[in-house]
Amino acid sequence: MGYADCSILMIHEVLPVGQLACNCSIVGDEITHEAVVIDPGGDISEIVSILDRHALKVNMIVITHAHIDHIGGAHKLRSLTGAPVYMHRDDGVLAANLDIQASWLGCETRKIRVSISRRGKAIFCRPVPSN
Repeated sequence: MGYADCSILMIHEVLPVGQLACNCSIVGDEITHEAVVIDPGGDISEIVSILDRHALKVNMIVITHAHIDHIGGAHKLRSLTGAPVYMHRDDGVLAANLDIQASWLGCETRKIRVSISRRGKAIFCRPVPSN
């Protein structure tokens, strides 16, 4: 089948987010309205606005790597959508030190403990409430 025969309908929006203007991608299915958000580094209200405009439901949040400009808004987006967050298991050390990365940018962030389940080469992250 060639590209001309492809009948998949897809939404793809890219927007620069956060202090470092990291590219965040929103990929959605026009029929099912399911979506994946990739690298929600910040500006979650703008991301949610695009999701609302297309009536998309986030099924998954994917982090390409755990630099703060890629992962910075993942917790807030997960809180708003309930979608799981996935990233490569080798980025766990970077994710655990987001406060250090934030300090390099002159920002503050609160520590979030993360529970990690390993699935192949990816990890599934769930914030764990602090006691």
